[in-house]
Amino acid sequence: MERAQLIASIESGRQLGVRKYMDIVGTHISYTYAIQKLNGRYIVFVDEYDVDRYYENELEDTEKVTVYDTLDEFFDNFITKYDVSPEDFCKSKGSKYFNAEFYRHLT
Repeated sequence: MERAQLIASIESGRQLGVRKYMDIVGTHISYTYAIQKLNGRYIVFVDEYDVDRYYENELEDTEKVTVYDTLDEFFDNFITKYDVSPEDFCKSKGSKYFNAEFYRHLT
């Protein structure tokens, strides 16, 4: 998705995200990154965990949520930090990436 499309979709309230699986020196890592605008703020969801050790660590909190006031903050901080590009984001197929309503109190 091009940056302009990504911005338009986010501004319309759609939830968009990225799911990636990487093999890093024999460790299989699952990444989920997602964003949704709610009450004029941008909720960004991150879930990262070692697939091979998921059940050992299932009680650990692997999810992080950050709230940004502007999309510029999102692009300047999140996109750079997690090395994803606007082209990586897409609508979810089936269930949503995260329940934005759960984080409504943060907006």
